[in-house]
Order: sequence, then structure tokens, then C-alpha cells
Amino acid sequence: MYRRGGAALLACLCLLSACDGGDERPSRASSSEAAAAFATAVESGSVDGLVAASHAGPKQVRKFVGWIDDAMSEGEVTSISFDLSGPVEEPSPAASPSDVKAVLPYTITYFSDAAEGPVIFEGELTTHYDEATDAWSFPVSRRVLWPGMSRVSGFSIGFEWQERGRILDRKGKVFARGSDADRSYPFGVLAGSTIGHLEPLTKEAIGEGAEGEVGDLVGGSGIEAGFQDRLAGTPDRLLQVVDRNGRPIRTVGRVHGSPGRDVKTTLDVDIQRAAAAGFGSTVGGSVVLRPRTGDILAVVTSAELDPNNYVGVDISPFNRALSGLYPPGSSMKVVTSSAALGTGVVTADTQLTAPPEYKGVRNFEDEHFESLDFATALKFSVNTAFAQVAEKIGANRMTKYANAFGFNTEPKMQLHAATSSYPRPEDEGDLLWSSVGQAQVLATPLEMASVAATVANGGKRMEPRIVLSQKPVGRRVISQRVAATLTRLMEGVVEGGTGVAAQIPGVAVAGKTGTAEVDVGGERKNHAWFVCFAPAGGPKLAVSVVSEYGGIGGEVAAPLARQILSSSLPLAP
Repeated sequence: MYRRGGAALLACLCLLSACDGGDERPSRASSSEAAAAFATAVESGSVDGLVAASHAGPKQVRKFVGWIDDAMSEGEVTSISFDLSGPVEEPSPAASPSDVKAVLPYTITYFSDAAEGPVIFEGELTTHYDEATDAWSFPVSRRVLWPGMSRVSGFSIGFEWQERGRILDRKGKVFARGSDADRSYPFGVLAGSTIGHLEPLTKEAIGEGAEGEVGDLVGGSGIEAGFQDRLAGTPDRLLQVVDRNGRPIRTVGRVHGSPGRDVKTTLDVDIQRAAAAGFGSTVGGSVVLRPRTGDILAVVTSAELDPNNYVGVDISPFNRALSGLYPPGSSMKVVTSSAALGTGVVTADTQLTAPPEYKGVRNFEDEHFESLDFATALKFSVNTAFAQVAEKIGANRMTKYANAFGFNTEPKMQLHAATSSYPRPEDEGDLLWSSVGQAQVLATPLEMASVAATVANGGKRMEPRIVLSQKPVGRRVISQRVAATLTRLMEGVVEGGTGVAAQIPGVAVAGKTGTAEVDVGGERKNHAWFVCFAPAGGPKLAVSVVSEYGGIGGEVAAPLARQILSSSLPLAP
């Protein structure tokens, strides 16, 4: 069980044999040989071997071996060396048999993963001779394992964290700084839920592999949690001798760690402030993306967290912009239009009919069009026209396009965000309703901002990213031709369709409204959506807005998006 070098033991045996006095040696059993046997038994950890070598009772020996085992496990000890280290103070041959003893200097050395070098304790063993058995007895107590120290119960591993890294915006402005209880967040609630907070490390988390001690402050949410390893660095690992209450008596070994590193995010403090002001007191969430790179420039959620008030508190803040899952309503028609145009099911000029109701799908306020082209169907968000188009697209192709836009795939960034879902339609009803963002379709504001950004980026979807050091990654979803056509159609939505409330003088805005119906306690309510990008001819920003139970998308969400865009566009990178 316990590694030991044979050469050291042989040298000790030779030394001790020389000290027995040659021809003067008494007829009693050799204390040197008995000590060597005891040393070997300690290293082996054998109960039977220690009973034979120490002449202690089996019960006490089992306790002793248990202490050794605990020392190895709780101190991350890989091996123990027990060495007789000097001349033996032998008893006088004339000593009374009742008082024959020898003093044996020794060292006990621990090799631990929590110590950069060997940890050595020096002590002395006093062994007593029993004439009746012609044997030497040895103590089996904690003092043997930790000589020269009192009140010792065993080892434990401690941790000392170094300076935690800062969280910065893309321009280097500081969102978070300091370590442990001194962690501070200069911008308070601004992006607070996205930046996150520190919470106490739990026993359960340690059991799952987290480093540290119970109560250490670690990332509990947001970027603080997602980038815990990078921000925290690696703690110094300490090998400590502790008392019976687990309190450290002395640090006897250390393995040096490394300080945390800064995380430079894609967030922009100024755009975040502008978006938060534009969103106001709305319940819901909004995301601002840079289409060309997928950079998340701003994340706004209602009931925003001020991390300064929650350092060391175990909470689970809910970020609606990243983790809120809502039926997207007609904002999903951007995906459906991409599938329809991309597969050639329609062109912008394809003539359609739009009755008030089609196979269970109804138009808003029972609108009815005898005939309209596809561009007009998107402009006025006509459900029954889209239901007929979805029939021709089919479940497989609809699911393929939804997947390509990011549905059904967990976001790849380290910042936690929920997975938006587009379940493959099981029947005709599911297919028709899913094409207009109902049925079982659920999306986060982050996902719908990405949908708008994909069209804005000429049909290439960039994976949303939250740190500048992450290489932008993208893949083509629709052709540039389809993206250009869809951009023109989405401009029409804002110029004279359901999204006119998003108009900004002098700026071409391409957008799509959404009004998602939900049942709440038997009452029909609506989530209001708007997704957009601008300027349409050279997009700098893509925005999604959801107002939870807010009402009609064109009346509620579109004006919010206009406010966010108008104040953020001058700040766009």
C-alpha cells in the first residue's frame, strides 16, 4: 500500500546493528531489528504486520491503520516513507527487566499531490522490552504519524484563490472586478443578469468535481459562472495538518496555482445602456447582435439583477433574453419565408389566396384576401396564406430550415442560454401552426435576434458569441439572393405593413412583427414580438424584442425596437 525504498531500510538496519554493542550485546531480542520490522509494517499498512511488529492489540492497530488510510485519502498522499534516522539510544545491559526501553529517532515522510516536495516530520519512538515474550513493543498513536505536534487529527486539503479576473466590455470598460467578498460591479444592474454573480461553493458541486472548499465564492450565474475556470484561475492547493474539528493547525505543503484571467466580452456598455433605456420597464427581453460576427452587443431582461447586492448569495436569476422560451408567433415567418423562397415554393410575386380560416388556422381579426402575392402576405402577416405555403414546403424541409437557423441546437457559447425548439411537425395541423410560430415552437429572444441577423448577413448565420477571443463561426443558411429578396420584403413590413411603428426617419429598417397567442389560466393573452435589422442596405445591428403578455407585436414590440435601434445605431461598432 505504501511505497518505500529498500536501500534506505538496509542502511538503517546496518546502522542500528552496529549500535548494538558488538560482543557487549545482551541476549535479549534486538531492538534494532524490531524497529526495522515496525518501520516496514507502518509503510505496508498491514494490520497483521503491525500487530506482529508493534505487539499492540488488534483493535488499536486497526485504528492506527485507519488513520494512515485517512491521511492518504484526505491529504492526497500518494506514498509514505518511515525511516529510522539515527543512532539508537540502547538500554544498559544492567537495566531492570521491568524498565528496559530504547529511544529510536525516525522520520516519517509524506508525498502528496498537494505538496511540491516531500513533507517530513522528525520524532523519536520509545520502545519497551517485555522479558516474558522477549519482544519489543511500539506505540501506535497519532503522535507516531505526526511527531512533534499535538491535537492533530489528520490532513486536509485547503485552497487559496489568487486574484479573480475582470469582466470587461469590448472597449475595456470594467463590468466586474475584485475577488471573493470584495467583488464589485461598477455598472450595477446594467447587464447585471448577463454578467452574473458569485455564490458559495456547495458540497454537491465539489462532489461533481469543482475545485475549492465549501463556502468559497465562485461564479453562480451569467458570465461569472460560464467562465468560472478562466476568471478564477487555479487555486493554490494546501496540505494542512488539522485538529479534530477540521481547523488547520499548520500548512505543511503547497502546490502553487495561477491567477485568474480577464474576460473581454462582446458587450458594449454604451449600446447596453441605450437598449436598456429603450426597453424601459417592459416585462420580457431584448438582444442586440452584430450580424457580421454574431457578437452579442446588448442583452436586456426585465427584473435585472444588481450583482453588487448578491455577492455570496445562492440565487438563480432568470434572464428572459437568454433563457426565456416563448412561442415566436409571426416573427417565425422569417424562417418560413426563407424555406419557401429557398426551396422555390414561392417567389415574392407568387399569387396566393387568404381566406379568414384555412384548416383550423385563422387570420388576425378574420382578415380576408381574395388574392395577394407572397410579398403582401408577409407585409401584412397573413396566417392562412402562410399555412398554404407551409403545406407545399412540408414538415421535413421546414424542420431542416429551422435547424439551420439555430433551432434544436444548444448555443455553443459558454454563457448559458436555453435551446430554442422546433419539433418536427407530427401532423398537418402542427405543420401549419408551426409555420406561423405557434404549435410547439419555442424561441428565446437570442434565437430570434439570430434569425434576423442571418438575413441581415446575406444568409450566413453567425453563431452568437459573448467573448471577443472566440473566433467567429458561421455557416450559410440561405443564398444571398434569397436573403436580398427577404430583406426587401421585410423592409415592406416596416414601410407600410404591420411594422410601421418601427420606422426611423432616414434609416431603412427591415423587420417582422409577431403576436404569439398563449392560454393563461383559461384566458387568451399575447406575447408581442418584433425582430429587425438596420440599416437594411448595410446592416450594423439586428434586434429582437419580446414583451411578455404585452399585446400586439406591431403596437407594442415594434415601437420598443425602434427606440433601441434609433439610440444604438450611432454607437454600432
